[in-house]
Amino acid sequence: MASEAGVSVATVSAVINQTRYVSAETARRVNEAVKRSGYRPNRLARGLSTRQTKTIGIVMPTILSPIAPLLLKSAAEVLHEHGFAVLFSNTEMQTTWEEQAIELMFDSQVDGLLVVPASKSLESLKLFADAGKPVVLLLHGLEGVSGCDVIRSGNFKGSLDAVNHLVGQGAQRIAVLALPLVSESEKDRMDGFRTGILAAGRTLDPELIRIGAPSESGASEQHGYQETLKLMNLKNPPDAIFAMNQYMAIGALSALKELDLSIPSDVALVGYDDLVWTRHLEPPMSVVAQQVELIGRMGATRLIHRLANNDQPGTPESVTVDTRLIIRASSDRGPAAD
Repeated sequence: MASEAGVSVATVSAVINQTRYVSAETARRVNEAVKRSGYRPNRLARGLSTRQTKTIGIVMPTILSPIAPLLLKSAAEVLHEHGFAVLFSNTEMQTTWEEQAIELMFDSQVDGLLVVPASKSLESLKLFADAGKPVVLLLHGLEGVSGCDVIRSGNFKGSLDAVNHLVGQGAQRIAVLALPLVSESEKDRMDGFRTGILAAGRTLDPELIRIGAPSESGASEQHGYQETLKLMNLKNPPDAIFAMNQYMAIGALSALKELDLSIPSDVALVGYDDLVWTRHLEPPMSVVAQQVELIGRMGATRLIHRLANNDQPGTPESVTVDTRLIIRASSDRGPAAD
């Protein structure tokens, strides 16, 4: 390749590894020679000399979550723009798989890691900490894990805003459909719900708190459907439902329609996450919207910054990105009567 391009072997190496300035014309000749030869650089071997493989690992709990593609796409776009390749792992919300995925990413010598945690804590992250490799947690943090930057979603305030809205619409008995309180996100959402109910002078009725299986799939939708049927069969049923993910919200909507209840007159409904189809439901659904794409971009940008300043790791940062309550016909009854 060097002789074909009319340059030295050192110049070919400089172009491939981008280790020093080479003129545009020389780089063009080298790249054309590389392309004709069919040569493909070995990222791991190159990493031995440059200390970077230009590869980032992304670990997520499930690709079935409606927000997962948005988060992955936004983070990957930023990484690709800065010359990084992406290795992705879907852990199906299984702690063992999650630990194994992180260990595999480390063994693959990724330069850094973006993680949406599904577990309470992850021992395998210590591998990255000990090696001085940056980790950014997305959506929520972890218990007992230090040294990681965190880009959080404002779940506490999101739930609080939803409850305050429903109270403002005159709702007296607000039920909640929730996932198990495993992750920080789910705990924050439930804390926001409880805070809003108590601040409104209402009682936390255990009958109105329905917690389902850890799933972002049809099972979660079925939970929302079945629990809504049970809720509406209570002696004193709710007049509002807050579903803490969109699958459960869709299940609740199906059950309310099956019971021929008017939404929002009989039962107001608020879901979570603003997706393309939420505004096209009948009725259009009110939601707590997370700024998922912004969180993905911020996480990738933070990781790139850490890698660019690897000799100055600094103090881990924690940022909370606000949610936004979007009010639509599924919950909008107009101002509550005095």
